[in-house]
Amino acid sequence: MKSRNKYFRTLLFAGVLFAASSCDDFLDRQPLSDFTDNNFWSSEANLKTYAWGFYDEFLGYGNGVGTTAEFYFLWTGSTSNVVNITDDLANANFLRYTVNATVSNTYWSDRSTIIRRANKMLEKLPEVPGLSQSARNHYEGVARFFRAYSYFRLVQRFGNVPYYDYTVGSVANDEVIYVPYTERGKVIDNVLADLTEAVAKLNANSKDNTVNKDVALALKSRVALYEGTYRKYHKLGDGSTYLTAAKEAANQLMSSGTYSIGTTPASFKANYNSEDLASNKEMILYKSYKTGLLAHSVQAFTNTSSIGNGMTKWAIESYTTLNGLPIEQSGNSQYLGDKSLENVLANRDPRLLATIDSEGISYAGITNSISRSRTSSSGYVVNLYYNSASQNITTTGQNTIDAPVFTYPEVLLNYAEACAELGSITQSDLDKSVNLLRARVGLPKLTYLSDDNVQVDGVTINDPKRTTALENVSGIVPSIIWEVRRERRAELMTWSIIRAYDLMRWHKGEYTDTNKNPDVALGAYVGTVPAGEKIVLNDKGYLIMYNSNTLSREFVDPKNYLNPIPTNEIQLYKTHGVDVLNNPGW
Repeated sequence: MKSRNKYFRTLLFAGVLFAASSCDDFLDRQPLSDFTDNNFWSSEANLKTYAWGFYDEFLGYGNGVGTTAEFYFLWTGSTSNVVNITDDLANANFLRYTVNATVSNTYWSDRSTIIRRANKMLEKLPEVPGLSQSARNHYEGVARFFRAYSYFRLVQRFGNVPYYDYTVGSVANDEVIYVPYTERGKVIDNVLADLTEAVAKLNANSKDNTVNKDVALALKSRVALYEGTYRKYHKLGDGSTYLTAAKEAANQLMSSGTYSIGTTPASFKANYNSEDLASNKEMILYKSYKTGLLAHSVQAFTNTSSIGNGMTKWAIESYTTLNGLPIEQSGNSQYLGDKSLENVLANRDPRLLATIDSEGISYAGITNSISRSRTSSSGYVVNLYYNSASQNITTTGQNTIDAPVFTYPEVLLNYAEACAELGSITQSDLDKSVNLLRARVGLPKLTYLSDDNVQVDGVTINDPKRTTALENVSGIVPSIIWEVRRERRAELMTWSIIRAYDLMRWHKGEYTDTNKNPDVALGAYVGTVPAGEKIVLNDKGYLIMYNSNTLSREFVDPKNYLNPIPTNEIQLYKTHGVDVLNNPGW
């Protein structure tokens, strides 16, 4: 059913759907062949078409030649959006955080449009004739899911936002339209209430790759974990209620027996480079691509000679060696150093080998990635999306590997982190979550003795990075939380939107600050500058990206943890008698 799974982008009636003609003049009436709000809600077929319009909310690998996506891409345009910068990937062009608030924000307006459409669907659903009760319940669940998803995404970006559970503009009353902003916690409570209703009313997993009960549970675990940890680390109050909700939602999926983790390292990469994810037992929902219907460009950007986003030295060093220990602790027989790519990859977590190219360090002017002549900003070339069977992998807008949206590995990681944050994690919790992921790639399991005594094969993990001055900026975490975060990073590496928001909720924005964390601006070890090259190295021989040792990026706390409210929104509210304060620092 691959063709059915395309995320249709052309609702031809969208521009007139919400407008109803009230003029008596015949010339001003809507043509009988056009949809209006009065005649559209007349069949389940129309309702289904309307519901498909929500699915563009899932970015996946992007659409066409664009680089608006959840994976790999770090947009080079306005960086007023926090998700443009992570600590794992270094953009081909240097990115800084925006200093001044922007007048408008398309992310704000796009999410508002989806929320309005969901509210409209909920209001009109009772009018649709001929629906069975189960169908009516399902479509209510779909609308509630997407309303919840869009509000969650707004809270992630902007914190407090105006909350509407009715169609804005359906009444001509400024007091109803220009409502005071709702505190983020209340918005998230509404989001979780919508998702609880969605879980109860959506169809069970029907294997047709649409929003269903399992997808709602996956989102619920993501939302609740986000808010629980955000509240904890930003000192906004007790987050345990949310963490418990995250654990329970994840556990419900884990107990269903529907999903499972692969048994070989190859199954890890298959999540990200498969032409068809339909039979993949780790997928809860994915975005399907097919030539002539919908394609993307992530393979083209990682398989051509153009300088691409490279993995940072900071990210490379986060992977353990095969004995499950951090590189500083693993011993010389395991970790061979980073003076060559061969040494970097030797005896390392196989997920690192799957993620970067093994042919050679390649950067501007030096191409050692011989088979496809690839280069990156850091010298470490992302290889996660390569599939030798794919067609047109060097052509933008023609790539068709499918993109994960909600996955079982994320659910397992959500579960483990919620347990660790609640202070109630057990060996059983680890064995049915992160240890399944480690077993797939041949790493020894984590053994839990206490929060600060986590072992592999009888050796207590003691990562010196956990207690550095950098970690003291916003607070050192217990070893069990540190290791669960490491596992999450390795499993979801280059899933840029997840990593960026992880840093925000953990209060670890300083990881992206090039002054506080110099390794985030460094790439591979080069040693000395090759003759004729204009690269810049630090005093230890590591590539300073962007050919400059003067560029720096500052992360300002609390300013950069949230986007600014668009100033035109603030002014519009003010003209209607409602004062809105911008986020701290803006």
